[in-house]
Amino acid sequence: MAAPFTVHVRGSAPNCRANIVNGSPRRSGAAWRTKLISAGSRLAATVVPGHGAPPASAIRRLVVIKPASLGDVILATPAISLLRVAFPTAHLSLAVGQWSLPAARGVLGIDRLVDLGNFGTPGRFGVRDLPEAARILRDGSYDLAVVLDRSPLVAVAALIAAVPWRAGIDSAGRGFAHGMRVPWVRRCHEADLYLRVASEATATAWNTDPIPPPKLAFDPGPVAAAQADLLWEAAGLGEPGGPVVVIHPGGGANPGMTLNAKRWPAERFGDVARSLVYSGYRVALVGDRTDAVVVDAVRESASVPLADLSGGPDLATLAAIIGRAGAYLGNDSVPLHLAVAMGTPAVALYGPTDPRAFGPYAPPGGPYFGRGVAIVSPDACSQKRSFRPGPIEACAGCRCIDLIAPSDALRAVMGLLEAGRDRLEYSPR
Repeated sequence: MAAPFTVHVRGSAPNCRANIVNGSPRRSGAAWRTKLISAGSRLAATVVPGHGAPPASAIRRLVVIKPASLGDVILATPAISLLRVAFPTAHLSLAVGQWSLPAARGVLGIDRLVDLGNFGTPGRFGVRDLPEAARILRDGSYDLAVVLDRSPLVAVAALIAAVPWRAGIDSAGRGFAHGMRVPWVRRCHEADLYLRVASEATATAWNTDPIPPPKLAFDPGPVAAAQADLLWEAAGLGEPGGPVVVIHPGGGANPGMTLNAKRWPAERFGDVARSLVYSGYRVALVGDRTDAVVVDAVRESASVPLADLSGGPDLATLAAIIGRAGAYLGNDSVPLHLAVAMGTPAVALYGPTDPRAFGPYAPPGGPYFGRGVAIVSPDACSQKRSFRPGPIEACAGCRCIDLIAPSDALRAVMGLLEAGRDRLEYSPR
């Protein structure tokens, strides 16, 4: 069994191409369903005409559609920033489902937030919600829709809404309803994939002005910042002492579903927390109400004083808390992307998900470069050449994340704390 290794996660190359095949074994039912949908989508693409990028002068109103997933909304912020720069005078809306609203409220550069209701709730949105979503989009009278979702239903919503220019992801032919179809590329970081869609939509909009390096962004707002200050002080974290490490041991929770395979064991978080305290650092635990059991387990395992800031803070307050930390440690979940957006050095742990696609977003030349570290075992299912995108629980036992030892995580956190900048070498393996 190979030992876990540390990867300094960088943004993908501009074409987002890599030489490793991505994937995981699929359940037979899911495989056949995917094949049928893809075949039908490719057939539909023959009757839905494609088109090039619109002239900048034609775009007065545009909408970014990203219905689901809190973390993915944060990963969409570089694309939204690019659209804002390309169309500075246009009215820009962000359309999300109710589940993603807390993340969307912190996105900078938008003029209006559009609520698509259940259309963005994991495990709930479907054909029955499509007419209402299309109606909402039609009422916006948009000239351009940038769809950052692989679902053919989401693609169709913009088409039914009669948006004349439409750009989106074409994964296995499912982007048939888009006029500008950007192929999904294996191992491409999700933020870079969204950027490719935005770049396609803005191809005719550029002048000689330089484009700033892409980065994740999130603004908690003054109310959340003030609440974070109160919680920070009440926990004694404002007192003199070593830097504070924020640990998020939970995550992977969506309505009706908790992906335990993405969670590193609580006792290992406890081991790391105890070692950090013994080294003179202070540790604060965060998480929402669904993380209560695992947070309690970490505290019990650590057997040292830990600040508990879990349970109460909303997403914006959580972001503000993480932004005050000297370093962050957690699983592949939305708080990781909040840490990146807030500029906090972060260590993330991976098993069944691939850090090359979902790791701390740190493209070279950007302000976060050198601050994000992902740890994954080369024996994890996400690192196998035979891996295919599919159910998160698809690999045998699906406990790849258990291959990471506490010493690996501790070493990475201590490295970021002590360096304060990038001194970790990239090792893609």
